[in-house]
Amino acid sequence: MEMKLTELAGPVTRVALHGRLDAAGADRLGLPFTSNVVSVGRNAVVDLSGVTFVASLGLRLLIGSARALQNKGCQLVLFGASELVQGIFDDAALDQILTITQTEGEALAALGR
Repeated sequence: MEMKLTELAGPVTRVALHGRLDAAGADRLGLPFTSNVVSVGRNAVVDLSGVTFVASLGLRLLIGSARALQNKGCQLVLFGASELVQGIFDDAALDQILTITQTEGEALAALGR
């Protein structure tokens, strides 16, 4: 699991994820994601176009990070999920908890940018 961060105007952090967000990927990504995204206390948009699979620990990481950001008055918005990943999100009813959009533009609009 790889992560690339980009600071956008707003202030918004753009996070591009690549690989499998399974148990091993979530374990490898957990601390860097939390320290670079949640600890900063900025809105974040997460590009999932490079994510090929998401397991329960990956869902837990995304939900936990979104809740931690919400406690800081910020939002986390997901975008660009493949059909397989979106199907996993649908099965888990993740859209009931997180904002999920198709494009980066829609994700930024969801943040009011």
